[in-house]
Amino acid sequence: MEILRDTEFMIKGAIIFVITVFGFVIWQATSDKDHDPNNLLIVEVNTSPERTRLLRNQLDSFEADNPNMKVDVISLSWGQAFEKIGMMIAGGRAPDVVEMPDFWLSRYVSAGQIADMTPYIDTASFDDDIEGDTFSYGSINETLYTIPYGYYLRALIYNKKIFKEAGIEKPPLTLSEFYQTSAKISELPGVSGFCHHGGRGGPVFYYWLMTTMNGSDQFFDAEGNSTFYNQGAIDGLTMIRDLYVNGYAPKDSINWGFNETVSGFYSGTCAMLHQTPDSLSALKKRMDEEDYASSPMPLGPSGKSFPHLGYIGWSVMEQSAKKEAAFKLVKHLLKRDNNQNWAEGSGLVPIYTGISEDIFAASEIGQGWLQTTQDDRWSYLINPNYLPEIAEFDSITVVQSGQAMMLGEKTPEETAKMWADVLTAAQKRYLGKIE
Repeated sequence: MEILRDTEFMIKGAIIFVITVFGFVIWQATSDKDHDPNNLLIVEVNTSPERTRLLRNQLDSFEADNPNMKVDVISLSWGQAFEKIGMMIAGGRAPDVVEMPDFWLSRYVSAGQIADMTPYIDTASFDDDIEGDTFSYGSINETLYTIPYGYYLRALIYNKKIFKEAGIEKPPLTLSEFYQTSAKISELPGVSGFCHHGGRGGPVFYYWLMTTMNGSDQFFDAEGNSTFYNQGAIDGLTMIRDLYVNGYAPKDSINWGFNETVSGFYSGTCAMLHQTPDSLSALKKRMDEEDYASSPMPLGPSGKSFPHLGYIGWSVMEQSAKKEAAFKLVKHLLKRDNNQNWAEGSGLVPIYTGISEDIFAASEIGQGWLQTTQDDRWSYLINPNYLPEIAEFDSITVVQSGQAMMLGEKTPEETAKMWADVLTAAQKRYLGKIE
């Protein structure tokens, strides 16, 4: 019996020894890569198999142009990416380049974790037709912390087949027509007018409606007070509350995220969708292209509309000991031809103005985005991404309180005031720090 126990002990000891040695070898290998000046690590956070293959192809071309360089890529799922990158930074193993969504930026900047890319921009050359505000979008306090590689611009996608069935000849041009169209389509059996996005990612619809009803794309006045206190913002929330309460949007859409809104549209559950071009890949797989199209977001009482423009880009991490090489990689990924391939593959408005026509002009499907970029009745709405509080406000506060408003637990007036109070306090804290 004792011999058996001794044998088990020896086996367990051997296993532990092997695991320890194996772990040390892995640690040593990754540590060697960390300290190799010719080895870079890039992290993508908005991943899919197709997208990762596209990124790998562009990294391979970088390695071909720079034979001494190697680039490893880590692909993280969206829901876990922020926490996992934080763990990497805390463990002293930060990537050299990280994919940076707009509303994350202020958190990393306030923690001192993102490198200032301005010195590298001074010596870099980009094609002349790069969007003029590209570098300002990725800056906080006139310091460049990320370079956007594309924009998530919102347009109204509509089901032409359902419109025809409802006797509607064209998409709504104004907010009044949008509401009336939603009501008329909802008279059809089993169909709602609008695919409401009530879950995470949906707040930008509220922002668009509130600012468009206000007639201004500004989140704050000169004193730092939120424009959500204004009557137009309250009227905007009242409109979307009424649309939902009156049954012009599916009842379960109060919890819908991106995937649910897109599937609600292609299944014919609802006839209008407020979305970005990356929704088109799913629609093209499931719908005939002649059955749907896009138009710009409807105009408000002022004759203007302010569709939300989000961005995502590449940042160099402050912990990186290879910043020059890291920026060289970013510059490669942002080359005009690479950016066009990336925009087409990822469903984005590209950062080079001439490419938009190549991508969106071919059919009615792209007309909404194309017209938005060319007609001055439409101006971009940019979140105040410089505020450290904006990520939590956008992803938690607005989602939860917006759902409460839809369910009648809060009035539009109470909801608008609550959001305005939070934003005003954040803006005045920010203004106090930079004065």
